[in-house]
Amino acid sequence: LLPAAKGKVSHGSVLNENYAATRVTSGWKSTRLLAYPDFAAQPYTEFAGGEQYLYQLLCLGAGQYDVEELRIEDTPVTSFEEIEYEVVAPGGDVTLFPTAVVTSVEVSGQDLGGAKTGTWAQSGTTITVTETAHGRAVGQALQLEFTTGSGPTGVYAIATVTGVDTYTVTAASSATASGDVTVRSVLGGIKGFTASAADTMATHLAVDLVLPRGLFDLGSSGKLNDQSLRVIIQAQQIDANGNALGAWVQIADVTLTDRTSTPIRRSIRRAVSPRGRYAVRAWRVDQKDDDSSIGHDVALAGLRAYLREPEDFGDVTLIAMRMRATNNLSLQASRKVGVIATRKIPIWTGSAWTAPQASRSIAWAIADAARNASYGAALADARIDLASLLVLDAVWAARGDRFDGRFDSAASWWESVARIAQAGRARIFMQGGVLRVVRDGAETLPIAMFSMRNIIKGSFAVDYAMPTAATADAVEVSYYDGTYWTARRVTAKLPGSAAAKPAKMEGFGITGRDHAMREGMYQAASNRYRRRSVKFDAEMAGFIPSIGDLIAVQHDMPAWGAHAEAVAWEAGSLTLTVSEDLTWGAGTHYVGMRRADGSVSGPWEVTAGARADQMVFVTAPDMVPYTASERDRTHLAFGPGTTWAALCKVVGIKPKGLYQVTIEAVPDDPSVHSAEIGQVAAPIRLSALSRRVTRPVVSGLIARRIPGDNTRVLLAWRPAAGAETYQIEMAEGDDPWATAVSWTRISDTSASQIAVLLMHAARTMIRVRGIGLAAGPWVAATLGSLIPEMWNTDATPMWTSDPNPMWSA
Repeated sequence: LLPAAKGKVSHGSVLNENYAATRVTSGWKSTRLLAYPDFAAQPYTEFAGGEQYLYQLLCLGAGQYDVEELRIEDTPVTSFEEIEYEVVAPGGDVTLFPTAVVTSVEVSGQDLGGAKTGTWAQSGTTITVTETAHGRAVGQALQLEFTTGSGPTGVYAIATVTGVDTYTVTAASSATASGDVTVRSVLGGIKGFTASAADTMATHLAVDLVLPRGLFDLGSSGKLNDQSLRVIIQAQQIDANGNALGAWVQIADVTLTDRTSTPIRRSIRRAVSPRGRYAVRAWRVDQKDDDSSIGHDVALAGLRAYLREPEDFGDVTLIAMRMRATNNLSLQASRKVGVIATRKIPIWTGSAWTAPQASRSIAWAIADAARNASYGAALADARIDLASLLVLDAVWAARGDRFDGRFDSAASWWESVARIAQAGRARIFMQGGVLRVVRDGAETLPIAMFSMRNIIKGSFAVDYAMPTAATADAVEVSYYDGTYWTARRVTAKLPGSAAAKPAKMEGFGITGRDHAMREGMYQAASNRYRRRSVKFDAEMAGFIPSIGDLIAVQHDMPAWGAHAEAVAWEAGSLTLTVSEDLTWGAGTHYVGMRRADGSVSGPWEVTAGARADQMVFVTAPDMVPYTASERDRTHLAFGPGTTWAALCKVVGIKPKGLYQVTIEAVPDDPSVHSAEIGQVAAPIRLSALSRRVTRPVVSGLIARRIPGDNTRVLLAWRPAAGAETYQIEMAEGDDPWATAVSWTRISDTSASQIAVLLMHAARTMIRVRGIGLAAGPWVAATLGSLIPEMWNTDATPMWTSDPNPMWSA
């Protein structure tokens, strides 16, 4: 009824690291599982009070959750004093930090070089700057402060490099002047670093300054003295194409003074107006002291834009985390945030839905996926078979079957819900516009009967899946262990199995070893006991069963019972006269009868009546057989023991129009459902055909010469009982039973005699066996023992080129 899971299936928690926002999914998850959620927004860092803080927003999944534990790798978050977090329910606001923050990848620790001095001279619009061994290139941006003369202080791009000590820039207006100049390198260039993507609206900008050696002046006395530096930061509003929308404005003039050799980190955040997309550039105002006894380095370590975007992440649960960088918490460990959480879903009580509560139920996971409008099919309650789910929930709870799985990759709704159901050995299907769920469990009472009386002629077929050398003899189930939170495997095998060729199965949603073993035993038993399938067409009666229902099937072809119609009923003697003569054999005989509504009455034990077309019920049946002519007379199926009919599980129903349907079913066996508790038996007998396997024994093998042809002989043997065909083989040698003999098949025949061509002249050996339900033993002999006068023991060839015939008239 249920195919084994195929292909690789991810539990969603095998991934033990948080991933970037580019691969965020809503991650619908049901029940209890350790998950490593994706980022709901791009993580970022800030410096405050000399400490670095990491801000991460994680998406736990769609819907509500009961968070049991947060951990960094295997350590609970409560063990880290440097971590703050909050769980944000769907529709809630993140209060721990701003979430719409993007970090520029262009800024990554560039050094802010100190100011240099030189001279300048302007002629026309060309300003020539003289700076000793400048090492600069065309296009480089510089902030020129003309300390003497009347030059226009501002940011310029080098137009030409005219020598190792000189270069030119272009002024906005023509003039003739000269003087001294202070030269400062501008990080970001003329256009600056872009802070955010196109079509974003920043409300604040922030830069990170890092002083890796601290800030100090080690005086001659060996004491640390104060040291200072100054940085200018400018911003300019730009459009989606990076074109300027306004002038550069100074947003920060930062002066730092300290006396420490400990690295210093500062984040400077400023509001910008109007809100929009911005570019940022910066330069250092003072000269850098390169003396090794002075800490005076500063780098631009980061650039962030704080955006004006609504915090609408949809119907998902978020986890906001603020982490302080310490020796106890590394950056790598901070990317391994695991969450043990249980999905909150409504539960059907039989009359109403509860408020969402933590649940590991398979039934209510299916219902939630069907009802929810955000991530489900938004089905109304009337379109879900809630009554069946309520019954199944009790079955699954008693067995300890749960669904603990996470969907973190794209899949169709139908496929996802089918995988939830499969954790409970169930299958989903739509019938009459209603979502129905059926579990493959033990059934004893068929709900409908189909015989040669109501199976459309010529439509009945039985398919046998014959075992081969590659047939699996066990099932290896992989599952995600809910105690150790790691992938594990368990091998399920039936008694008598060597488990040499196990089939591999992914137990998606299974987190318990016992649960995995039960499903593995079920699949192994299905593989052994369900190797036949039946397909047939029926008329309106075919619409009675549903997928998963048990039906009784009678047909003469596989000898699944005998069929007849009720002709006369004698209530006093419990004697039923039927339309066909009945064959009685050894053992107890039973009959099943089809009621007017298509359901089955019985089977009832019966004995032979006074006539060949009569049977006598041992006990009174629960219905009166209908024998009149206003409607179909009662159909019945009859036979000894379990062969009165084959009890089959329906696996497929396909309408062929308004009045016909094709039904596909598999004969059921109780061992399929009891294997999980260690109870298996020989397959039940469904057919009344002889089960005695005969091995035909060939005897009386003889050979005769064919006159005029010394290359052929006529072989004959006594017909063997039970033989349908015979196989004839030849080999070269003197001992037919030698182990090293290589035999060659020369013929298959249904006759008990055949003329054959001798393959090895006088050294030919011949063997024959019969083939019936099984292959019989070989009977073998040498040609010399069959025809002694043909045997020649010397080395002279049996046939020579001598024209004289070997045998004369």
